[in-house]
Amino acid sequence: MKLKHRNNPDLDIDMTPMIDCVFLLLIFFMCVASMSKVDLTPELELPVAPKASIPEDLRARGVINILPIGAETSAQEIVTEDSPFMVSGRLTDDKGLSRAISEKLAQEPDLRVYMRIDRNADFGLVRRGIKACAEAGVYDIIFASYQSSGGGG
Repeated sequence: MKLKHRNNPDLDIDMTPMIDCVFLLLIFFMCVASMSKVDLTPELELPVAPKASIPEDLRARGVINILPIGAETSAQEIVTEDSPFMVSGRLTDDKGLSRAISEKLAQEPDLRVYMRIDRNADFGLVRRGIKACAEAGVYDIIFASYQSSGGGG
């Protein structure tokens, strides 16, 4: 008995959309990975300044976060007078801040500091942070702020 062969067309899967999606995901994760290197804590309320601008490259800067006394971090730690500075996701005191900056300065001789200060933090904490930077040998510090929507000052 002779069997009939059905005309089965070859079924091809177009791989182009899947390859496009893979490349888009790859680019997305590369961008996210580079942004995650910047030590930004979301619980800070930055001050507003009319002439604020975004720094050119945050990855070339050491990031110091100064939180108000009594604030709670994302790691469920309470900020105290003894440890108001957050570097690399850990709370530290003045000496620890100076030590962390010195270590980073040894790795990157042209280190610049990006200081993020909560708008409710006491200015004395800012002064202590600047002093710790100076003791470590870093004098190039910029302060983070949001740009106000109005053009007035």
